[in-house]
Amino acid sequence: MISVCFPAKNEGKFIERNVKVARRTPNVMEVIVIDGGSTDNTIKKALKAGAHIVYQSDLKYPGKGIAMRDGVYYARGSIVVFLDADIKNLDSSMILSLTKPIVNGEADFVKGAFGRKAGRVTELVAKPLLRMFYPELTSFSQPLSGEIAGLKSIFLSVSFEEDWGVDVGLLIDLYRKGFKIVEIDIGFKDHDMKPLYLLTDMAYDVAKAILTRAMMDGKIDKISYDKYIKAIPEEIGEFK
Repeated sequence: MISVCFPAKNEGKFIERNVKVARRTPNVMEVIVIDGGSTDNTIKKALKAGAHIVYQSDLKYPGKGIAMRDGVYYARGSIVVFLDADIKNLDSSMILSLTKPIVNGEADFVKGAFGRKAGRVTELVAKPLLRMFYPELTSFSQPLSGEIAGLKSIFLSVSFEEDWGVDVGLLIDLYRKGFKIVEIDIGFKDHDMKPLYLLTDMAYDVAKAILTRAMMDGKIDKISYDKYIKAIPEEIGEFK
């Protein structure tokens, strides 16, 4: 059975519809909204739609990884799906596409690719660093995709970055552990784009997640790591 998790903060505009879509998807046993401190009607709308509410255990921001970790802890399904809460055109086919390879025993972890041009952080930060340190993962067109699914057991086997680095961190960590990973096209995704001021923070978190693992794996030493980290603000200054 499947647990669908929506990390959310101030997503009252979308959450009711998306919870309803997830709940009516075959084999979905529960929908969990992990709230990161909403000040709008997100919680009220989610409850109305039939979601279980979990309050993020640490309200630091960005805390996407904290919300995802909490979702895994509370999920009762053997398969856990994570979806961005602000998808405007979510439908059951997206959830079924993400979970089908797992149900069929073809994958332990699935990354969703979607019909939208990859973002600036993906193209300018994530992909170049993956090409440098983890070339085996360069086949993933959208390594930062927030639409993912996996066996609960594999999520419990890794640590979660607390911030925007969580998605690429999970990809690398689950690859390093030898789990079967596939990328699936889930169709066109229409959602609110993040404002420019958040892209610098996101780029920093993503770069740090990749570089930390590269250092742990002996691909770079501490001196090189420190140089990379120091250079990140200059490299991503164009996002401002």
